Amino acid sequence: MRACADREETLLLDVYGELPPGDRPAWERHLDACSACRGERQRLMQVLKAVREAMPAPAILPEETKALQQSLTRSWMGDRSKPWWHGLLFGISLRPLPALATACLVLVVMGWFTLQWVQTRSRTRTVPEPQEKVMVSDLEVLENLDLLEEMDDIEKVVQVVDQRDIVL
Repeated sequence: MRACADREETLLLDVYGELPPGDRPAWERHLDACSACRGERQRLMQVLKAVREAMPAPAILPEETKALQQSLTRSWMGDRSKPWWHGLLFGISLRPLPALATACLVLVVMGWFTLQWVQTRSRTRTVPEPQEKVMVSDLEVLENLDLLEEMDDIEKVVQVVDQRDIVL
């Protein structure tokens, strides 16, 4: 006779000693009432006992145990140990990232203060000195020299036209 189909998982957990303590009272009541599950449990316990006697657990050195434990922990953790953004920079280590961010922040602050300093210096020198006024005036004359030469030509043309008007 086979064990109850809905109780197979509970049966295996009990045989291997992994049944949760909260499930044990209900399971024991079922075993008292069900001879098929009781017989299957007894048969599985005998098989496990025979296997343990025939094949004792191998002796493992403590160093091997530690190495195996670390290997299993790494494989179980896998990608869960790394944050989602870890692979964003093509596998480059992100350890220097805080230092890089701090350096950028310092550069931005220094640039801002430098810009403020330059603007205050330019505001203090908005009124040109007399010598600079002369230079600016001379510069304007030089820039408009072509215009002045054209005006001279126009004046000559006007004089010639005026003289012709008088003669006629």
